Amino acid sequence: MLSPRDYWSVKNGRPRGGKTGGAKGSHVVVDVFKWTPAVITRMLRSETLIGWKMHNGVPVRDDQGNPIMCTTDPILTREEFDRIGAILDERSIENGERSDTEALLLRVIHCDSCGGRMYLNRQESKKNQAPVYKCNHHARGDACEAPSNVRGDWADDHVEAEFLRLVGPIRTKTVVEVPGYDPAPELNATVAEFAEHQKQQGRQKSRHAAAEWQKRADALDNRIAELESRERTEPTRVVTETGRAYADDWAAADLAGRRRMLVEAGARLDVKRGTRGGWQKLDVRRVTFTITGELDPAIEAVAGLRTELSATPGTAPTEGARVRLAEPVAAAA
Repeated sequence: MLSPRDYWSVKNGRPRGGKTGGAKGSHVVVDVFKWTPAVITRMLRSETLIGWKMHNGVPVRDDQGNPIMCTTDPILTREEFDRIGAILDERSIENGERSDTEALLLRVIHCDSCGGRMYLNRQESKKNQAPVYKCNHHARGDACEAPSNVRGDWADDHVEAEFLRLVGPIRTKTVVEVPGYDPAPELNATVAEFAEHQKQQGRQKSRHAAAEWQKRADALDNRIAELESRERTEPTRVVTETGRAYADDWAAADLAGRRRMLVEAGARLDVKRGTRGGWQKLDVRRVTFTITGELDPAIEAVAGLRTELSATPGTAPTEGARVRLAEPVAAAA
């Protein structure tokens, strides 16, 4: 599929591709222009998807202030459009996946002293030395009384073992968030449009211009009143059982997938500063692994089941008791 820039070039009889940005004072020539995240996001947020006629980013309205439809069969319903917007908002808040790091515990491992994130540090000059998670308080400009660091593979192995111990047997679920309907976004946009229109009040020199100005003001006011009368419907969640356990998904996932599982489960590893010495393995007294969130009840249920299964029976068999078989056993010939 052609990118928007190439589409309009072809539509107007021009060749695809052309000059694009490069270093200062230079440019790069490409054969075709690629789709970019910014272009896709802008398209997904455009009200043209719900059939509105737009002009310079503003909906074209009728005499009553209602957006004029450019089609009777829009690509998305209002609910679908709002749902996509909610997903884009969610992913725009520091939730992007990192593909440029080998750190399993990114956004999971924290310094116990300052509470800040720790990052995997690989020293290229020491190729035989294992990467280390380090407190990054200097980069944040924060003070840390006892900045910690820990060998990367030790921390990774510990978190993997604890995560699978706590949630491995739990069945996974898929959760679909249905945002419902909220008139607030359109209401706010219409109020902003009305406020911008009000800035032109009194600048009309003719009666006809003043009448047209008032006509649009009344239309916007009517639309605002109509939106204010609409009721908001609460979002809902659709939960579906997958038939798999967390241990199954962990085994099938790559590094990024496992990191995402940890973050979504609310996993956190706090690391205290270590003591000097020739440690050959992780000192577990330094670390605290926790999971907080929606999995808490399921984790407690699994822990209770383990306790019940490992409990020692309270009574011993009665002395001299015998077991009677339901079916007699034939004597050997």
